[in-house]
Amino acid sequence: MKRSEIEAIIGKSLAMMASQRFYLPPFAGWTPEQWREQAEPTRAMRAAGVGWNIVEFEKDAFFRSGIAVFTLRMGDYRDLPKGVGRLYAEKAFVLFEGQRVPHHYHRVKTEDLINRGGGILGVDLVRVDEQGMELDDDIKLERNGVEITVPAHTVLQLEPGESIVLLPGLAHAFIGVSEVLCGEISLANDDATDNYFLQPLPTSSPIVEDSRARHLVLADYRSLR
Repeated sequence: MKRSEIEAIIGKSLAMMASQRFYLPPFAGWTPEQWREQAEPTRAMRAAGVGWNIVEFEKDAFFRSGIAVFTLRMGDYRDLPKGVGRLYAEKAFVLFEGQRVPHHYHRVKTEDLINRGGGILGVDLVRVDEQGMELDDDIKLERNGVEITVPAHTVLQLEPGESIVLLPGLAHAFIGVSEVLCGEISLANDDATDNYFLQPLPTSSPIVEDSRARHLVLADYRSLR
């Protein structure tokens, strides 16, 4: 992906969040120079993956299959067995109309998925077995605090303020029925080891530096070490 495309996506995401009066922490707007000035005191948050992540699941097709994520806070998943510490995480993400995130699931993480406003969020659900194979079983889950049962591959449509709970082994695909701001409250997790996609993803490519960076994304943090 080109740097100019990343910057345009972040700009559109910030505008969407502002329209919903959802405010990010100050470091969401830091320049690369500000990040370098704060390299030492932000070492832990960068290691945890806090900040912007612009993901393209199909090459050159972000607005068909991609996501713009901002991680606001992330605890240390290694504290989970001890049961003490910052065991939680929070993310915000924007889905643009017609955009889709492919089916994926987690083995450890439980998450609340929340429509924060602006449009309709579609969620396509299917349970998987221990080998990651899809099951035809009905799905029990919690929607807005109420337990419901739906057939496999039901696409729930969440309106602003609605939420569902996604337990481990429940694969989910996100669909921007219309442009929507979403939230995720979850256990602390390691995205590198607890994200399983039902279909293989293309190998990620380095960012093409066709313009000056105004924001850093997770892939840029390596340059601050």
